[in-house]
Amino acid sequence: MHTPLPNSRKILGFLRFVAYRFADDRCAQVASSLTFTTLLSLIPLITVTVTVFAAFPVFTDLMTQIKIFMLTNMVPEVAGKVITVYMTEFSSKAAKLTMLGIASLTITALLLMYTIDHAFNAIWRVRKPRTVSQRFLTYWTVLTIGPIILGASLSVTYYLVSFSLGYVKHIPLMGPSTLKLVPVALMSLAFTLLYAAVPNRYVPWKHALAGGIFAGIAFELMKRGFAWYITSFPTYTLIYGAFATFPIFLLWIYFSWLVILLGAVIAAALSHWRGGTWQIIRAPGWQFEAALRLLQALAEAQRAGHSIKLAWLSQHVDLGLDEMEALLDRLAQANFVRRADKDAWLLLRAPQEISTADVFRLFVFDAKSKSAADDAYQTLLGKLGEQHQATLTPTLADLLPPSAIEK
Repeated sequence: MHTPLPNSRKILGFLRFVAYRFADDRCAQVASSLTFTTLLSLIPLITVTVTVFAAFPVFTDLMTQIKIFMLTNMVPEVAGKVITVYMTEFSSKAAKLTMLGIASLTITALLLMYTIDHAFNAIWRVRKPRTVSQRFLTYWTVLTIGPIILGASLSVTYYLVSFSLGYVKHIPLMGPSTLKLVPVALMSLAFTLLYAAVPNRYVPWKHALAGGIFAGIAFELMKRGFAWYITSFPTYTLIYGAFATFPIFLLWIYFSWLVILLGAVIAAALSHWRGGTWQIIRAPGWQFEAALRLLQALAEAQRAGHSIKLAWLSQHVDLGLDEMEALLDRLAQANFVRRADKDAWLLLRAPQEISTADVFRLFVFDAKSKSAADDAYQTLLGKLGEQHQATLTPTLADLLPPSAIEK
């Protein structure tokens, strides 16, 4: 068990844990990879989006809203001017693309989404990604439906903002400056949806929202700081001259991915906050003990006639969601448990049919397995393993309390 810490030390310790996860997941290198992929995929992604809107003239105004929002809130001003010129060229040339050209550009755009999916699954410690068909369906939906939903939401938002301007100015401490928070709120919502939907794992909405709000605020602060630095210290303009836009835009993409990945790490790490599992130093054999506690909870739920939600397990077993799902996936491979739905599990066998020796073999050592080099060391390890397993005679039923847990 861990010793409770004062709030200030607890927060600082958790921030160190987040920093460790950020470094352990190699997020700086991943951001570099995503920056390169973004440079390759940005033009195809914009072109495919423009093509989707060009096919429906009714969405012309929505496309205009998206352009204004992206150029105003997502890129620094010095790069926005150049992107405006390029987006105008894309709009004029998109209609001339052949089906083969659209297909090749779509594949390149899907490459960016695949890279994002892979990066997020690594941060959330996902061992089994979605199937190819599931990923293709998700990516294609984002490419086709996403821009339309984004444009519609922006139109409604800007309409409500303009409609409310006459009323907001009469409210104390409110005014047009307060309405500037709307883009930050929209970006936070977009990041929240990204963190909740992309990983192939159950992500509590509270965790996704916390990561999304952090990323949205950090993104806005970074944009302002980046713009201030570029205008106050025009080093890149002096060195690169007319080509200064490219390194500036490159750095902007890189820092943007750093913010997005840090928000993802925060959302993934929050499952370790409630039980203080971030401060627990795992001893050898911890997986064996944790697996028994998981099986005990699932057996009690089986006795009560229901499955158990991951959120409940995370609170009562003192495990992070990534650690817990890794153990559950391994137990599922051994046919001890199975997933009831995306965020619930249940026990497959009767408790009396699962011995502690079975769990020991799964997570610690299997005396019956032999390596290719069957030498004296293997013989010794086999004897030690058999002695340990011989003492593990209780079954899971022996670990259960007399009464079942409440539903």
